[in-house]
Amino acid sequence: MNGECHISSLVVHSRPDQVSAIIERIRAIEGVEIHGGQETGKLIVTLETETEDQVVERINAIQLLEGVLAATLVFHHFEPVQERE
Repeated sequence: MNGECHISSLVVHSRPDQVSAIIERIRAIEGVEIHGGQETGKLIVTLETETEDQVVERINAIQLLEGVLAATLVFHHFEPVQERE
């Protein structure tokens, strides 16, 4: 089975007084990693997904978290994944 690998990065602007709770909620989302920005409330987030629909679903899920002001897509790359023989 051939699929795709999607790698995306986001900047998530959050309410400074809710950063810890937002980080906890974001980390609970499958395929998501946080790489910094905790001290400013502007989180650098990457997503690894199998489909473009999953990218959109995860961005929407992040945007709907309480305390998130905006989740902005900065980069998106995808390529086919070849089955290993």
